[in-house]
Amino acid sequence: MKVKRREATGLRVSDCAREYEVRREIDSFLRAINSYPDRFAREPCLSFEQHLSSIVTRADPPSTEE
Repeated sequence: MKVKRREATGLRVSDCAREYEVRREIDSFLRAINSYPDRFAREPCLSFEQHLSSIVTRADPPSTEE
């Protein structure tokens, strides 16, 4: 019975981590939508995908830990 409790707890932690990640993605997307018109005015060749990628990269820098 204890094994099932550990599995359930692990799922809750995993669900919380996934929810946090999804919220970050949504936040990044909304920031990109809001800021794209101004950036596009300065850089007309910039696609929304490129702009979104730059927003996501700034919000989540690569880990330097090994």
